[in-house]
Amino acid sequence: MKTYKQFHGDVLISEIGKELRQIVKSEKTAFKILTGYGSTSGTSNSKHAALKSLRNMKKEKLINGYCPGEVKHQLLDQTSPYLETKNLYESILKSDPDFGNDGIIFVFIK
Repeated sequence: MKTYKQFHGDVLISEIGKELRQIVKSEKTAFKILTGYGSTSGTSNSKHAALKSLRNMKKEKLINGYCPGEVKHQLLDQTSPYLETKNLYESILKSDPDFGNDGIIFVFIK
């Protein structure tokens, strides 16, 4: 699965949605993006912007699902927006060495 690293500081926050949409047009099944970890402040603006954009893209049915890597270590309940994706793509996620990485977001097109 290809990892796009430009979301870790090379893309303006305001351009993240546009960049993600371009990647979705070129990818066929799935990809990963590396975002900021937010280690100094505890939050990552790039990660929040990417998650917001992906949430909208899922509503528009441009992607089938997405989840951040840290869901590996979380117990998800029925209200979690990541539960369906984690269950549906569990075999792919479990075999990926980045699953569990807070700075990675997995995106599934099909």
